[in-house]
Amino acid sequence: MLAVGYKNDRSFVVRGTKIGVFKHTDDDQISFDTTINRIDDTHGREFIPKATMLSEQDSAMVLMDQQRPNELYRMDLERGKVVEEWKVHEDIPTVAIAHNTKYGQMTGDKTLVGLSHNLIYRIDPRVGGDNLIVQDEMMAYTTKSHFTAAATTESGAVVVGSEKGDIRMFDRVGVRAKTVLPALGEPIIGIDVTSDGRYVVATCKNYLLLIDTRIPDDTQGRTGFETSFPKQKKPAPKRLQLKPEHVVYMGGPVSFTPARFNQSPEGNSVEDSIVTSTGPFVITWNLRRVLGSGRGDAYHIKQYSDRVVADNFRFGQDNAIVVTLPNDVQSIKRSQLTKPTRKSLMVPKPVAKRLASPRHDIVNSPY
Repeated sequence: MLAVGYKNDRSFVVRGTKIGVFKHTDDDQISFDTTINRIDDTHGREFIPKATMLSEQDSAMVLMDQQRPNELYRMDLERGKVVEEWKVHEDIPTVAIAHNTKYGQMTGDKTLVGLSHNLIYRIDPRVGGDNLIVQDEMMAYTTKSHFTAAATTESGAVVVGSEKGDIRMFDRVGVRAKTVLPALGEPIIGIDVTSDGRYVVATCKNYLLLIDTRIPDDTQGRTGFETSFPKQKKPAPKRLQLKPEHVVYMGGPVSFTPARFNQSPEGNSVEDSIVTSTGPFVITWNLRRVLGSGRGDAYHIKQYSDRVVADNFRFGQDNAIVVTLPNDVQSIKRSQLTKPTRKSLMVPKPVAKRLASPRHDIVNSPY
């Protein structure tokens, strides 16, 4: 897992029970800094996190444990140690978390947005005890919604994807969704939203869905987060996918990692790029070109010598991309990605063999 920080130009790579800390340089390169050698809870029990998120101005990291889904763990990054164990709720397992706002990690806010399979709620660790859910900021759905992922806008609106493939948009936590977009048949494994809430990108295994949330003909310029779409004017998601011939050249099935927009926390620019990966390939779409041409297959790509585990833009930039491989972490410039050709997509036989039967990720660790 990859967590890209904004403070002190650090990125954190969680692998097994270790965390590698990497420093970004002025020339958009990345270098190894240090290692947090062991992740364990406040009782000394070692665990492998299933999810991680930077918080409190990058001074802390919130961790989720697959074996104990009713709890969250706060690691003090200066000490490299889990210092708090939050028991969210005895009967409600948390499946995903998100910041209260798009750039919540830049603030000192400890509260979070949590998802269970059919619940959306606010988590406030300051409450203490065995129930950290804010009761008047919880929305329960009677049917099994199978929520999988959430993301927030700069104003705190929330978008949620599900295993069923539907997408819900909330103007805030604790109320019913303003907009529900029906499923297209594929589970959503990741979701992201631009800071202003205008665009949502949802990741399915074989393709991405790009959604314009603006209400058609609305004189106030409102989005689906603020009011419901008219019945006949719900947005048709634009599908971003690889061309069939490119998939053939790549020599394996497509399995996208959760796609992300680039970040613009200073407010002087807007998100204009999307990044994801599949196998040994990193892929980007230019948002303006996709919207202008209507082509979801216009992308740039770069091949690596090993499987890409995670990727994201460097915080506040759209030029530098942090790429995590099983045994390496690199930073590349977006200009290094090129239009796909048969030559650039053909995977060498030694690489294909290694991808077919990869070694355990902990083996031959450089950190």
